[in-house]
Amino acid sequence: MGTVTLTNIDPTPLPAAGWKLTFFDGFDAGYLDRAAWPLVSWGGSTNGAYTFLPANVSVWDGEASVNSISTPNGWTSGAFQQGWNGQLYGRFEIRARFDQGQGISGAILLWPSDDEGGAEVDLIEPRRADRTLNNITIHGGGDGESVEFRYDSSQWHTYAVDWLPDRLVFYLDGQEIHRTTDRVPSEMMSLGFLGWVNAQKDVWQGGPPDASSPGFSGMHVDWVRTYTPDSLYPGAPPPALYGPAGAVRPTTEPWTGAWIAGNTGEFARSAVRSFDGTTYAATWNAGPWNDAQVPVVASASPAWDPGYATRLLYANFVGVELDFSAAGAAGLAVVVTGAQRGNIKTADGNDWVTWVAHSAPNAGPNNLMTIIAGGGDDNVAVDSVARSGADQPFSWGADWRGDYDGLASVARIDLGAGDDTARLSAGSSVVNGGAGNDTAAFEGPASRYAVAALADGSTRVADTTGALGLSVLWGIERVRFGDSEIAAPGQAALASVLDLAPIA
Repeated sequence: MGTVTLTNIDPTPLPAAGWKLTFFDGFDAGYLDRAAWPLVSWGGSTNGAYTFLPANVSVWDGEASVNSISTPNGWTSGAFQQGWNGQLYGRFEIRARFDQGQGISGAILLWPSDDEGGAEVDLIEPRRADRTLNNITIHGGGDGESVEFRYDSSQWHTYAVDWLPDRLVFYLDGQEIHRTTDRVPSEMMSLGFLGWVNAQKDVWQGGPPDASSPGFSGMHVDWVRTYTPDSLYPGAPPPALYGPAGAVRPTTEPWTGAWIAGNTGEFARSAVRSFDGTTYAATWNAGPWNDAQVPVVASASPAWDPGYATRLLYANFVGVELDFSAAGAAGLAVVVTGAQRGNIKTADGNDWVTWVAHSAPNAGPNNLMTIIAGGGDDNVAVDSVARSGADQPFSWGADWRGDYDGLASVARIDLGAGDDTARLSAGSSVVNGGAGNDTAAFEGPASRYAVAALADGSTRVADTTGALGLSVLWGIERVRFGDSEIAAPGQAALASVLDLAPIA
């Protein structure tokens, strides 16, 4: 069985310079944290020799086990992975061991977060019943590279890989054992643990089970650590509150807000996440959208810590209350995806704010998002979940509609001082440009839109296709389309500055 570890301590640590620890799970809670590991496999295996069952993944006494079991109806096994909780580049460390057994194997691997395959990085694939022959395998570009190593993987070992844009470096118990610059993935990857039972054809892995095979065999995982390269670490998210509107809770007690496994009833998570090749400090509701437990996230720091991230992603909350006035001149990139309503406020930096709207038709004012930008040259974008991939890694539940086009959503935008741009690709909007030279941008040709000056001095832009609602523009000097740009026919300033609205 090997010497029991189960201490959450790495006895052979790698140098920490250049890396930031951004995830840890010691499997100490007695259950698998499905917010950290949302994908647990079920159904038939690719080789047809066994069936995946979620029950074959267990957490007990400080370890996670992926169990392969012989039943009267055939072999079963398990698998679990981080799924959409993946990231682009990082260090992955795992303390694990494999039970011995003919025809029963497994793998610790990195797999594409979109689950479409192609790239794959196997930190270990045991190939013998006694676990003395083990391989590192890298798939990509239609082929693969596999290197074998002889050691006893039935004992506890620390497996690690450094994944950087130009290389993969593998370690066993703190010692480098292989590196390559070939087939290095360039897409978001997720850590996973795969149980495997060999078919007759699986000669490379040692052939199928026989009379000597134990009826119960497991891959055991003591702990997992994930690091982000210092160069990609966005910083920590500002403190947040979670819960139902009017009863948000601080990030303490069971509502930690930190991505630490074992918080019973905890569904809000904060960690480093990658989107479109950019790393954000992400905060998301890992439960179903519109669930009563965590529908709202609120953040309003009285002071801005230099360690706070300037790239912030908030996902799968029905309502958001985000006031970053304390950020001062720090330029923020704020993405809010899947929200129905709320408020977003920035300070005087050159900020980018994106609202990817998920709303409910006929919900009236509950579909309203107010976005207020301060000084600086700001970009504010309004989009919908049907048009954006930002929501896909996070959003689910009976009330979630991935086809929502944003038509019922309403944005109230105050661009503040500076030369600003509002990019309006979903719903209806009221935009106040404020001081500076400001632009409202619309997709598609100018012929798609009817532009007119209203008697009150504003400009109205109507989409003749009906795909967008009505936009009313105040203090906007230019209107841009996909093929041209014109001076706004009405450039009067709004008499009163927009303000934050209370969330329902």
